[in-house]
Amino acid sequence: MKISDTLIESIKKDTESYSAWLKKIKLTVDKDYFLAGPFASPEYKSWPRYHDNFHYPLGMRKMLSLGFAGIRDAALRNSHNFKGNQREYLLLTHEVYKNITGLIARFAAVAKDKNLGDIYRICNNLSRRPPKTFQEACQVYWFCAVLRIGTSTIGRIDQHLYPFYKGDRKKGLIDLDKAKLIIAELLYRFEKRGAAKGDTLQNITLGGKNSYGEDEANDLTYAILELAAGNKYVEPKINVRVHQNSSKRLWNLITELQMSGRGICTIFNDEAIINGLIKYGRPKEVAYNYCNDGCSEIILDGFGETWFRYIDCVKAIEHVLFNGEENLPKRKKMQYYSKNEDYLEVKAPVQKGQKTGDFLMMNDFPAFYRAYLKQLKYQIDIMLREPYNSDKYPMRLFTAATMPDVLEKAREPYANKSCYHTYGLFIGSLGTAVNSLAAIKYLIYDKKILTKPKLLTALQNNFESYPLIQKLCQQAPKFGNDDDLVDKMAVGIAGKFAVWVRAYKDSTGQPILPGLYNHLFHHTAYSVGATPDGRDFGSAIGEHISPTPGTAFSGPTAIINSVCKINVGEQIFGSTLHLNIPVTSLKGTANPQDIIADLAKVFCLKGGCVLNLNVLDYQKLIEAQKHPEKYKDLLVRVWGFSYYFVNLSKEMQDHVIARAKAL
Repeated sequence: MKISDTLIESIKKDTESYSAWLKKIKLTVDKDYFLAGPFASPEYKSWPRYHDNFHYPLGMRKMLSLGFAGIRDAALRNSHNFKGNQREYLLLTHEVYKNITGLIARFAAVAKDKNLGDIYRICNNLSRRPPKTFQEACQVYWFCAVLRIGTSTIGRIDQHLYPFYKGDRKKGLIDLDKAKLIIAELLYRFEKRGAAKGDTLQNITLGGKNSYGEDEANDLTYAILELAAGNKYVEPKINVRVHQNSSKRLWNLITELQMSGRGICTIFNDEAIINGLIKYGRPKEVAYNYCNDGCSEIILDGFGETWFRYIDCVKAIEHVLFNGEENLPKRKKMQYYSKNEDYLEVKAPVQKGQKTGDFLMMNDFPAFYRAYLKQLKYQIDIMLREPYNSDKYPMRLFTAATMPDVLEKAREPYANKSCYHTYGLFIGSLGTAVNSLAAIKYLIYDKKILTKPKLLTALQNNFESYPLIQKLCQQAPKFGNDDDLVDKMAVGIAGKFAVWVRAYKDSTGQPILPGLYNHLFHHTAYSVGATPDGRDFGSAIGEHISPTPGTAFSGPTAIINSVCKINVGEQIFGSTLHLNIPVTSLKGTANPQDIIADLAKVFCLKGGCVLNLNVLDYQKLIEAQKHPEKYKDLLVRVWGFSYYFVNLSKEMQDHVIARAKAL
């Protein structure tokens, strides 16, 4: 594989900046901690997403196997096997890791000066060789967090660290209580590093099964879950892989976290996800090592990077109704999710659609539906026509060196076929879109209760002065009620979407992955006008594969039935259901945790992909919005993370309240 001059020039500039930045890291060593290193990384001169978007974990298995010194030495040794830019690439990698081992040696010197013998020995060892003990492996983990610059996805930490813990236990060097203290510190460090910012991408994935079907949950899995249940941290985000052989103990800990109402424990269904990844060309041993990124997207632990784009299937309804044009009463500026952020103008990913004809001339629903599919395909083609990466912005060498075949074959990860990047496209808020399709089919074409001109006029006026039409639209069939009329539309659209997206390939020849997800659902509510399902401008849009808040009237089982009719194995980049349970519905029941666990298990048995189950207290949320000073520690799920409710923007607070009210 050739490495271009453009790539090398970009890497040289980034390496120069990164090496200068390393010198700014504080040599923090404290007698009260097991591990060295500051909680936060120094500021970088520019936001480095071009070379690392932080949404994927390092290749920690390679990092822990070779250590910083091992990567340094392998890069220099292997450089002699190559010429030209490939040799230069490895020599630059050697330079980066030589600077890193020098930094770790300086940590050792500070620890020695402070008479902190354990930290001195650990840092001194890590400047020269790979980690051999559990505490050394945890120290590598923390150094990697600091060296990554930004907060980033963590990955399968219990699996990465377990061999070191097991080895120390066998030698009598550690017991579970001591290991739990070190893990508790590591979790605390991630909490401090996140600085209560919410969307920091610091996700860990626990448990899962191996390729033999054996449960991989271990002492560290349970220790982390127990610690998470006992604290009120926002970081790191907890995600658990479950399967048919998951233990009762694991389910009990999952349920305990879900019952807390903080939304901090998301489950991933191994049976659906692993099979889906294999169908998309991921080798079995790679598929079994999946984790999630900074939100709920499915990615591969240590095998490559991820990035994503999204299309708006609700906007596509508007494009059909108005022949490719928008129908917005006004432009809206919003914060991303926090009240402490800047206001930005909200825009749909594709603002104008195709000219698919006059809605008034579409004589039957199949004609309307064909036009809708054309609008979706048009958005897909626009969003995927540009590649996800280029030689101008290659992966940062600190990160790249931990990926497959980079050190061994001098292959830059983005065009490296040994890497399995998860580049994806989301179709946002499918539930809300099919509600609109169902309303048009039911009210206009099937029952002929409403005429097309009247519907258009009501939508153009945001339903103002048209309360009867809005009520008719609101009473039309809705997704999430186990209604085949609506659910079959969702199944059909999702299937078409998967076929269209996977026709596109990345630079390694792997298909782009489709997913049913929308991290900007609250923005979508203001980037599309009134819709035929009866929602007006700004009213809640369904997140991910979830029903629109306020429209699922038949209970959680019906929601699960609707969602699981869709073949999520095709939508393998991530298809997440937020299932909201009112705390009032659990009061008076003898074993409410059993209800929660049974709902999650049924979701998995029916083939669901990702489930975040939230126990919400509507009255508490209303009170918290009115009196934020009384509820400063109230945590709620946002999308791929939890955050303090009182620090959310007004629009995001309103959406969370709408979820709770819907029940």
